[in-house]
Amino acid sequence: MSKEALMCLRLLGPRVHLLRISALLACLVRRMQCTPQPLTLYGVTKLAVEGIARVYAADYGIASVGLRPYVVYGPGESSGIAAGPSIAIAASRRKEAATIRFSGRVGFVYVDDVAQLLAAATTRPIQGATVLTMTGDTREIVDFKAALVARTGWTTIDIEGPPLRIPSDLTSDPVPLWLGNHPPTSIEDGIEASIAALRGQNGP
Repeated sequence: MSKEALMCLRLLGPRVHLLRISALLACLVRRMQCTPQPLTLYGVTKLAVEGIARVYAADYGIASVGLRPYVVYGPGESSGIAAGPSIAIAASRRKEAATIRFSGRVGFVYVDDVAQLLAAATTRPIQGATVLTMTGDTREIVDFKAALVARTGWTTIDIEGPPLRIPSDLTSDPVPLWLGNHPPTSIEDGIEASIAALRGQNGP
């Protein structure tokens, strides 16, 4: 039995058996709702690393900042299923066909938003084991394609495959004041910035 369950039992006492069981179940339900349950090996590994960071902060005083960005896109993101939006941006600029291999609603996180948060963490006194979920601009994949087509005029971008095995209704964690102000970049601005960066790398 978990520590939380035993605590619930002790608080309720031995006299009201039905109430005790009901409250115990409520405690367990709340615990399950608050505990992340990753559905992929990647997610389980990341959750384990966050636990290691908490122990290092508690036992050794080593602070850290961990980020949980949703779908990161921008110049340079070119491998894996989640790289589909980045691949589509680069392909649109070259007037080549591309396929985004997942559908549904996701949080689009422009790569510079991640980089700026990490840069801030290296230049400021960080506290504890801070972990931040970054959802960026939460939109449908078809909205991303529409914004890309509107910017480039290139329509040969396909969308296929099921949604990612990540909840679509995630919300970003508030960024602590000591990390500064970091508003999310919209997909329209992120696409524009990505195209500008690719132009700078490869010419007109």
